[in-house]
Amino acid sequence: LFGRWTLEDARQWHGLGIRQAIYHRGRDAQASGQTWGRQDLDRMKALSDLGIELSVTGGITPADLPLFKEIAVTAFIAGRALAEAGDPPAAARQFRAAIDDIWRS
Repeated sequence: LFGRWTLEDARQWHGLGIRQAIYHRGRDAQASGQTWGRQDLDRMKALSDLGIELSVTGGITPADLPLFKEIAVTAFIAGRALAEAGDPPAAARQFRAAIDDIWRS
């Protein structure tokens, strides 16, 4: 999900049988300094409450993960956070530890 869509659109998608979506924060938004804000989180929570599980991408870091605790996230897609890390395996371990701390404790 990227761009202009409404919760009514999401209800219609759910009515058609869609149960999973990718919520993407664009690179342009990140470049302009936007972070995962209340508007994103509220929209994701509304989708989650409809029964749509989300994969989330767009500048995700381990420090961001607690923001998503109340949302039905199936997967985090962390491209640049891993690919551009000085030590990609260590960065992956940070993600794993954060996920375990938040959702498995």
